[in-house]
Amino acid sequence: MGEWMEKWSRQHEQRRTQLLGMIERRAQAFERNGPAARLERRGLPFLEWCRTYLPHYFDAPFAPFHSAMAEAAGEPGMPTFIGAFRGAGKSVMLALARPLYRTLNDTVPYFAYGSQVQKLAAQNMDYVRLELTHNARILADYGPLEVRGPQTCWTLSGARDQSTKFEAFGIGMSPRGRRHGEHRPWEFVGDDLEDAELTRNPERVRNLWDWLMDEVLPAMEPERFVFTVLGTMFGHDCMLQRGRKLAARRDAAGRPLAKLFLQPVTQEGRSVWPERFNDDALWRVRETIGLRNWLRNYALEPEDPTRPFQSRWIAGYRPEELNLAMLDIVAFLDPAVSQSSSGCPRALVCVGADRRTGARYVLDAWIERGSATETIEKLFELAERRRPRVIGIESNGGYALIKPLLSSWEERRGRRLPVRYVNHTRAKSLRIEALCPQFENGRWRFPHNPSAGIRTLQEQFLSYPDGFVDGPDAAAGCDELLPDTFRPGPRTVSYRGEGQRHDFAAL
Repeated sequence: MGEWMEKWSRQHEQRRTQLLGMIERRAQAFERNGPAARLERRGLPFLEWCRTYLPHYFDAPFAPFHSAMAEAAGEPGMPTFIGAFRGAGKSVMLALARPLYRTLNDTVPYFAYGSQVQKLAAQNMDYVRLELTHNARILADYGPLEVRGPQTCWTLSGARDQSTKFEAFGIGMSPRGRRHGEHRPWEFVGDDLEDAELTRNPERVRNLWDWLMDEVLPAMEPERFVFTVLGTMFGHDCMLQRGRKLAARRDAAGRPLAKLFLQPVTQEGRSVWPERFNDDALWRVRETIGLRNWLRNYALEPEDPTRPFQSRWIAGYRPEELNLAMLDIVAFLDPAVSQSSSGCPRALVCVGADRRTGARYVLDAWIERGSATETIEKLFELAERRRPRVIGIESNGGYALIKPLLSSWEERRGRRLPVRYVNHTRAKSLRIEALCPQFENGRWRFPHNPSAGIRTLQEQFLSYPDGFVDGPDAAAGCDELLPDTFRPGPRTVSYRGEGQRHDFAAL
């Protein structure tokens, strides 16, 4: 173990042995090893650099969100909180590859790593150390390198004119007064800072946040510091949620006090990284771990008791056991105008109400940023498959584009759809929140094996009023098309209004 203080845990030793074998097999020296080739490789953009020097970690093609996630980190003087779904590679990219890249290509004098306990932070730093001491590609292009020091505090020299210090801290350990030469800690990487057990203890949650804000941040190099915290959505008061609140605040110049980046595993019901997680595999995961765990780990939505819609209210049904003859089937289209990547999607929802009990069964949902032509195609497909009694279309927004196109299609096909144009006079928030008592009473039911659109609809309900609300708005439109005899009694519970809209789903 040389200069190291003590032995690693058995689990980490096994992981080290495994990694060393992978490095030896897959990170062998390059055949082209002249000065020009080395200079070219060292100058690669970050993601290409990762694939070139760390092929044992980065074997699947990158998805577009990886570029956005990498760009989110690294803004000087801006505390940054990054959350991504399980398996997205956030720790490998931002706690291993990025510090390596920065250390070897830039002048970063002092990295501070943070975790729940110092030993965990030291283990995360050890993955960086293994690459610096055993990766033949790095050693050939950047060597000779020298790493000296124990597990919790070591220095790298040889890559640049100035050495770089890596030091590990656990929650409660103060980095105040620490120096490497004339430098305070320059970059902080926080990973594995909280888990489900910690977030169930309000005092420990406060202690973690106070440590980050009162001890770590003030100890760093003023204005030039880079502060990156990686997290998971554990609850309504977890670290990412606190980061969200801090990012919503502004200083006197109007600059945000923090940055938040969240990357759920699906967008509009489909995988954001299909090369690694196809839609069928994600559905199996969701069914296995349950909706509540799915929301936290993959959709990045906390279980928040203040939200109008709760996951435990999502009742299920088996489509094969449903008696369609007993249902009054209606559909509703929210024809959003925008087709941009960050604009509101269009939403078409179909619901069947049991004539005996009034229970609402969600039969279909299509929530996408499709073109007007695609929207009309979906309307005709739905009308043929479900034969709704009436299809409501909101007569504002994209209505002016949809109406003449629908008329043209009806003439060409020789078939009129049972369309009713609806002019809503009540606020969208009131229409949606009127469904809350029905959800709480288990009157809204979703298929056990939902389509991508229905999964998106569920997640929009559970994240309401944040994010996009076009699916819930279309569902509320369906409810308004049903006879009054199908409705429950008057509302007895008041809910939080929609308030200011935060389109975090666009991130």
